[in-house]
Amino acid sequence: MPYFCSCGTKYNKIMMTKGTLYKALLVASLFLGAVSCSKHLVNKGIGDKVSETIACERNTKQSDKYVVVLSMDGFRYDYQTLAQTPNLDQIDKEGLSGKFRPCYPSLTFPNHYSMATGLYPNNHGIVGNTFWLPNGERYKLGDRKSVENPKFYFGEPIWNVARKQGLCSASYFWVGSETAVGGLQPNIWKRYNPKDSFMSRADSVISWLNRPEDVRPHLIMWYLSEPDHSGHTYGPEAKETRASIEEVDAVVGHFRKELAKLPIAGQVDFILVSDHGMAQFDYNRSVNLADYIKEEDIKHIATGPFTHIYPKQGKEKVVYESLKNIPNAKAYYKEDLPERLHFGSSDRIGKIVVVADLGAVLFFEPNLQGTYRHLTAGHGFDNKEEQMQAVFKAVGPSFEAGRIVKDAIPNITLYPLICNILELKAPKNDADDKLAKSLLKK
Repeated sequence: MPYFCSCGTKYNKIMMTKGTLYKALLVASLFLGAVSCSKHLVNKGIGDKVSETIACERNTKQSDKYVVVLSMDGFRYDYQTLAQTPNLDQIDKEGLSGKFRPCYPSLTFPNHYSMATGLYPNNHGIVGNTFWLPNGERYKLGDRKSVENPKFYFGEPIWNVARKQGLCSASYFWVGSETAVGGLQPNIWKRYNPKDSFMSRADSVISWLNRPEDVRPHLIMWYLSEPDHSGHTYGPEAKETRASIEEVDAVVGHFRKELAKLPIAGQVDFILVSDHGMAQFDYNRSVNLADYIKEEDIKHIATGPFTHIYPKQGKEKVVYESLKNIPNAKAYYKEDLPERLHFGSSDRIGKIVVVADLGAVLFFEPNLQGTYRHLTAGHGFDNKEEQMQAVFKAVGPSFEAGRIVKDAIPNITLYPLICNILELKAPKNDADDKLAKSLLKK
């Protein structure tokens, strides 16, 4: 596939083959010594505006270690018991396995960015899949303008930590990697495109690991949207969800088979995670919040198992009192949320947070006609709930074979874990470094 050399956002009209481009880079690097980080190689994919961006930068830190992290969205901790997963089962024999406890709220964007920064959502800025800044600007999953706006993201993503300390990094659809947090992105990153097949993603990661040593990423983080989508649509124990679990398992098997062919296979730690679990919705326990609060009393509301409400000035008490005794959920002033949630002080969180009981359905439809029905299952519930627990596995030279961790591991632990493996100095974060070190082979 041809590559285009670019600077900033304007692409040169001269197209080069991949081989010619590597030669050109080599000559330029020898002549200039170092290539500016503002230069990019852009792989223009069919039907994709910019499918891959590669910063012209080389590894400067001496390291023979590599970490590959795969996120399987919505892979509940017990899904292996519901389907045939020979490849994941094999990893359990060869490496470490356990539960990953999501941060609250147990949603996709907050938890992926928590894993990337080692910070609770309250502290890294992505407090929900949808939220509003004090000035009224909205962040929303699926809204490219907000997702790619660096002003929404705090913290130091792990791919930037690697870059700043001399190691190339790469991301295939990890939350936060599509924007320049603190002016940096991974050396290789991709704009989200759900049409990219799971197998092609695995093959891309293998190709990155097969790049010349001086430009090979030592940290790669990639993402699959299943079994989350199937779980939402059909339910966590449906046959369609079992099929998606087995599909993901096949991708893992394919990746490990191809990885084994690489000369550096024995130097790669492969870590598998998920952002949250999944719980069946019980529509007999539906609550239409519009039956309790008035639309004219609120500025914004984002609903679901995690609901947060931005009342109009002077209406906070009215809204809270109206919700105080609702069924199947508990309303809080955000500052009164349980301390164990590490959530509630950010000015991006609505003043009132409603935490749904497991399986309950919260929505806001002032003009509802008939019965409300949306998804079959969901997440976002209290992160102490068993059905919200996610999967964690790690296999490679840094991990002991057959080890099972009994207690759920907070997912922010991924951050110092990667730093310890790659010998990076971790910036300030919320995770327990001692816990991270305890997961490594003695």
